[in-house]
Amino acid sequence: MSRDPTLPRHPWLLPLTFSVMAALVLGAGAVAGVRVLGTPPPPRLALGLPATFAVAPGAAPAIPLPSTGSFDLVSTDQGQLAAVSATSVLPIGSIAKVMTALLVLHQKPLTGDDPGPTYTITGQDVGFFNAVVAEDGSSLPVTSGEQFTERQLLLALLLPSANNIAETLAVWVAGSQSAFVADLNTEAQILGMSRTVFADVSGFSPQTVSTAADLVKLGQAALANPTLAALVATPSAVMPGGSTIQNLDTDLTADPGWLGIKTGSTSQAGGCFLFAADHPGPLGGSPEVTVVGAVLGVVTQGGTLDEELSTALSAAAAAVKAAFGAYRSVDIGTLAPPTLSGALRSAWGTSAQLQVTLESGGTSAVFRVGTSLRLSATVVPIRDASTVTAGTVVAHVTGRIGGTTVATWEVSATGGLGQPSWQWLLTH
Repeated sequence: MSRDPTLPRHPWLLPLTFSVMAALVLGAGAVAGVRVLGTPPPPRLALGLPATFAVAPGAAPAIPLPSTGSFDLVSTDQGQLAAVSATSVLPIGSIAKVMTALLVLHQKPLTGDDPGPTYTITGQDVGFFNAVVAEDGSSLPVTSGEQFTERQLLLALLLPSANNIAETLAVWVAGSQSAFVADLNTEAQILGMSRTVFADVSGFSPQTVSTAADLVKLGQAALANPTLAALVATPSAVMPGGSTIQNLDTDLTADPGWLGIKTGSTSQAGGCFLFAADHPGPLGGSPEVTVVGAVLGVVTQGGTLDEELSTALSAAAAAVKAAFGAYRSVDIGTLAPPTLSGALRSAWGTSAQLQVTLESGGTSAVFRVGTSLRLSATVVPIRDASTVTAGTVVAHVTGRIGGTTVATWEVSATGGLGQPSWQWLLTH
């Protein structure tokens, strides 16, 4: 029997073909459905972030320098701020009494308001007073049998700068002035005051010499002793007889943050001043900035010792004012935020611009002029670009000084990215 030529050779092939075609159509429809109904891809953030952000732009004021003598000014924040002939060896006058007080406190320590042991004035001490008056040195009257506490003796040494009290303390502590002078020179070497020589305990001798740089070290040592730091910052004190003595450092009551230390003036030394002051420290640094300085050998044309000392005091005050003028209180909340570039873009071609607003850090803080924050950014993950609207946070920017965070800002979109078209979804 012959086969009908109109029939297919393989009758099962046609149904199979139709089945495959149907499956392809259904598969394509399923893929299209997944694409149309699936979650759009996340946006891409292009963020141009500067490395730093200036919070206190500008330049620090210049430190005014004395017109005569030598000068050194050192800051705990910046190191040496200014100097003039800081290593020149010059007489130091009564600044020597700071080392005398330091050694007394080493041998007879005081804490808090402790008055310390009582000392009874001897005939030798009265002799010291009479000799100082004869040579026209600074003094405090004493009488035999009068009693002083150690604290009162140190205040008499440091405030009115009594030379005779320096001699009394030296004998009380070391047995003789010569032994105490040897101790002064030993302590100077320990403190690294390599160009300093003590010839007496009061500084009246022109052979008691030092440098401005060496005296800054002495000032730092004085501040490191809490008792001595409190003594040199005392404006006035009452003596055993009821009299009141005044600190010759007039800047103590005139300038905020002033810590004192010690004046000095003789005909050979001119006006001299070892001084220190405090200022609130910059954010990211120490809580306080301390400057320590020394002025030596200030002389005025035809001037008196009082005028020369006054000039030294004024020079110190002007230098400290300029040094602290380099620090500025800044309210982060009032600053314009960092300037950023870039945009947020969707995969289907839309974009939104970026805006920056302060997130935290609106409190006032002290910064040194010229300070800049180091900026870094953290991106906020967004899973679906179509969910972006105006105000959507896309990143956080952090400004730091060292390891201290000063401020953070939010980076947000200024508008939405819209929805992708179904044609885009079908093809992507």
